[in-house]
Amino acid sequence: MRLITVKDTEWTYPDRTEYQSAGKELALHSARNSYAASQVIIESVPENASVSISASGAVAAFSLEAYELVPVMVEDNANLNENDYTDYIPSRKAPYYLYDCAKPLGETLTPHSGNAGLYLAFQIPKDTKPGVYEGAVTVCVAGETFDIPTTLKVYSASIPDKERLKVINGFSTGHVAKYHGTEDNPEETTRLADAYLRMLRRARQNMLYVGGVKITSRPDENGNGEWAFDFSDLVSNVKRYISLGYQYFNMSSVGGRKSWKESTILVRGMPAMSYEAYRYLSAYLPALQKVLEENGWIDNFFMGVADEPNDANATEFRALCGLVRKLAPKIRLLDALSFTAVHGALDVWVPLNSEYEKHQKEFEGFRVGTDEIWMYVCCGPRGEGYINRFMDYPLLSTRYLFWGNYKYDLKGYLHWAANIYQPGQNPFEQNCPEHRNADSVCILPPGDTHIVYPGKGEPWMSLRLEAQRASAEDYELLCLIAERDKAKADAICAQGFKKFNNVDYDVNRFEETRKALLEAASELEQ
Repeated sequence: MRLITVKDTEWTYPDRTEYQSAGKELALHSARNSYAASQVIIESVPENASVSISASGAVAAFSLEAYELVPVMVEDNANLNENDYTDYIPSRKAPYYLYDCAKPLGETLTPHSGNAGLYLAFQIPKDTKPGVYEGAVTVCVAGETFDIPTTLKVYSASIPDKERLKVINGFSTGHVAKYHGTEDNPEETTRLADAYLRMLRRARQNMLYVGGVKITSRPDENGNGEWAFDFSDLVSNVKRYISLGYQYFNMSSVGGRKSWKESTILVRGMPAMSYEAYRYLSAYLPALQKVLEENGWIDNFFMGVADEPNDANATEFRALCGLVRKLAPKIRLLDALSFTAVHGALDVWVPLNSEYEKHQKEFEGFRVGTDEIWMYVCCGPRGEGYINRFMDYPLLSTRYLFWGNYKYDLKGYLHWAANIYQPGQNPFEQNCPEHRNADSVCILPPGDTHIVYPGKGEPWMSLRLEAQRASAEDYELLCLIAERDKAKADAICAQGFKKFNNVDYDVNRFEETRKALLEAASELEQ
């Protein structure tokens, strides 16, 4: 057997043992209140080989999280034409297996192509004394022992507990129940869902989509009677999420498109501009606002109107936004969108990162009063080199996401899917599933549906989720530096990130940029 270390910013594969950042030691650098992480690849591993990991020396003072890397299939570079290829995109031509999933280390390893992978993360508490800690990580596999010399430099910079950046990845309790077979066991579903939510909080996600409003009465077919609602499940859900550390909530959208080609927006199946829809909204929205006010949650809540307005429905979208504002003026409106004629309709504008850069002047014109601009990524664009969290893009593509938030002062990030596996999808073997949205059908790029895996009796995190966590921490450090010296923060950012489609994918240069970021943030503590 042979063992190599690989930076946590570079993809690893079960069938490859040569990497740009490969080494024989662990040379780690970290802020406080963070993690210092690396990968370890082991060659020629017997089936069901026993495994154990321990730390010695000064690094043994830190809690060490150990995971086995689980290979997942990237079956296609879906929607990526060869004309769109760059030196780094795709990071590898499909099909292939990729080490994206990380499950807690057990007593044995399950090699793939004869090799196995580990992900190791030292937890660095915020009260750690800055300095250099030396020691070793000992990995025992099938009776063979490897001592990995380990140096951990802890900087005085500390990641703030409270996030500046609002981050939401769409989470589904229903998918938890379905993929873990607990649909008839609500208590077990809640236990598992809480484990998923804690995992997302570990990655500094602080916002969730929420629902839970029951209709208790409605007009009959002749229009007699009134709409009435029970908000008790919504209230209990939000209280539970707050207990898990979540701070912000995005209420289920008021409506949704009928077709990508039509102007009509539907509200509970009714045309949004109809009298019937107005009766519903005039009962629902004031009641919702009252519940939020009674619980002191108005400042914590946002609400979608109709996801991703386009040229076909922009006018109706703006009209519906105006109606919502009339009926619930204190609830902030937020929607993901590309550039279209909906100016003035929202409080929080969430363009695709590519759309923001292509229409930066126009979007910046939307910053009126307390309005905010965020950004989102989803299934496209696949060309032009725009960074995303896809499995067939370099892992640094995910890491740089929130550097863009810093550069452009974008206050939040949205993605539709933390665990939104598509019908029939096994995310360990299929990552380019079919996806339906109104009258649109497409094949999704690899990784668009999830950043958490449905493991055996528990969620298993992804390396992309870890990259998202690290990106959120980088964002905090850049903001801290900018408060004292914005020119310095901007210069450090520009070493790696210039535009959403112009970043430095060299993992060794990124490591030097990261050290510069840690050093500059540490100077603030002196």
